[in-house]
Formats: sequence, structure tokens, C-alpha cells
Amino acid sequence: MIRLFRDFLFDRHGDIRQGWRVAAFMCLVPLFVTGGILPLRLAGIESPMLEKLILLASALGATWTLTRSVNRKPVRAVGLWIHDRTLRELGAGCLLGFLMMAGITIVEVAMGYVIPSYSGLDPAGAIRVTVLSVLWFAAGAMEEELLFRGYAFQTLIQAVTFLPATLLMALLFGLAHMQNPHVTLFSLCNIVLAGILFSFAYMKTRSLWLPFGVHFAWNFSQTTLFGLPTSGMLDDAHALFKTARSGPAWIGGGEFGPEGGVLATIALLASLWYILKAGFLAPPEGVVTLDSIEDLVAGSGGGKG
Repeated sequence: MIRLFRDFLFDRHGDIRQGWRVAAFMCLVPLFVTGGILPLRLAGIESPMLEKLILLASALGATWTLTRSVNRKPVRAVGLWIHDRTLRELGAGCLLGFLMMAGITIVEVAMGYVIPSYSGLDPAGAIRVTVLSVLWFAAGAMEEELLFRGYAFQTLIQAVTFLPATLLMALLFGLAHMQNPHVTLFSLCNIVLAGILFSFAYMKTRSLWLPFGVHFAWNFSQTTLFGLPTSGMLDDAHALFKTARSGPAWIGGGEFGPEGGVLATIALLASLWYILKAGFLAPPEGVVTLDSIEDLVAGSGGGKG
């Protein structure tokens, strides 16, 4: 019985099986979130920004805990480290995310479905909205990348290989948006496709900077720069423009925003093709991953991560 129990928990090398590692991550994140948000609730404090930062800190905390204690590696093994290609990957991701959303908006403007107008903010107000929006969308994008392309996803790759892990996490990424306002089957399909794009962006570079850049710039451009809903949500506090929208929902996404229309599908597929073909995107020298054999925590190199 004891041997069966050990075989159930551990593999033949004595390591905790990948399924249990993923389960541990899925348990630790809500545990940390509850520990951070519960005191706010008890104190009667309501701050969406603070709650978003707690979600990000919880994802980071669970990632750090399992990477260090179970995998015995520095946290950079999940793709969070500064290397000589970090700025290139981050910049390429941000540019790609912006160009995707700019292309969608230009097409909609040309078709007469989108009419943007400036919100009327003075320079100080515009700077404030921009800074707050950068923080808001950056925290949200990094939190979701850690949850869906970080420790759990990379551990699943070890267990079931890349493509099944990508499809599974992309489906979960879509399901996580099911309760968003104005959600449709089409918009969920596009979100799943975006999850696939972000997974390939990680795999192409073995780093989270490229998918984070695309994710952040897509959301930031969508709402802050173009005044369009992001995944069904539009907060004037994060928008520099007020945009009048019309036209068929299957083209522009309707109330859900561009992510619910065929223009987003085209943009996502084109970007996926570009990432796969881009020769300048590749893993950096000396990359350390969760499945690499070096034990950097126990060894002398652990302090360098």
C-alpha cells in the first residue's frame, strides 16, 4: 500500500509527478489571493488596482514557491529573467500587439464602423490615465501569463508535450473569460486562439517577455489608445478616447470589443504566423527551464538567477 501511494505521488526518479505539481500551483494561487484580499474585505477597503496587484503577487508567490522548493531552480526558470534579448523580445511583443490592434481599428474606421473622438482630458489628466493604464494592463497581462503560460503550463509540457499542453491551457484561458460581459462563442474562440498565440510566443523564446509584451500592448492599445472594450469591459478611467461603434458584431466584435470579431481572428492568425517565422526570435544563450537538468539552487550558480 505504501509503495502504491509513493508511486501515485512520485515518479521512478523520486520526483513529484507533474500532475501534482500543477494541482499544487492551482491550490496555492487562490490560497495566496485569499490571504491578501481577505484583510482588505474585513477592513472595508475596495481598490480594484490593489486587488489586481494582489492577484499578480499571488501568481508570483506560487511560482516562486514551487520553482524553488519542488523543481529546485531559480524563478527565472519559468522565463522571468533579464538577459541580452529581453528588450528585443519585450519590444517586439509590444510592437506586435499594438500593430494588431491598430490594424483592426484602421479597418473598422475605413469601413465606417468606428468613429474615435478624444475624451477631452487636459495634459495632466491624459498623463495620469496613461500611467494608471500602463500599470493596470501590465499587471493584468503578467498575472495571466504567469497563470496560463507560466509554471502550470510549462510543467504540463513535461507531462504531455507542448501541443496538448497548449490546447488545454488555451481552453482554460478561454473558460476564464466566460463570465465577462457580452461574451459570445466567437469571442471565446478568439480568446482560445490568443492563448495559443501566447503559448507559441513563449515556446519560441523560452521566455515570458514576448507573450507578455503582445498581451499587454494588445489590451492597452485596445482600450487606452483606441477607446474600445477589452474582453467586454470598457472603463473610461483607462481610455484616452471615446469611440462610437457600429457594424456587424461578427466583424468588429460588438459590445465585447474587437476580440469578438473576425478581424481579431485574422490579426491573431497573422501574428502567430509571424512569430513562427521570425528568425530573430529564439531562446537566449544559457537559458534555464523547469525541465533542464541543472540544479541551480543547490549548486553554486543558484545565486545568479
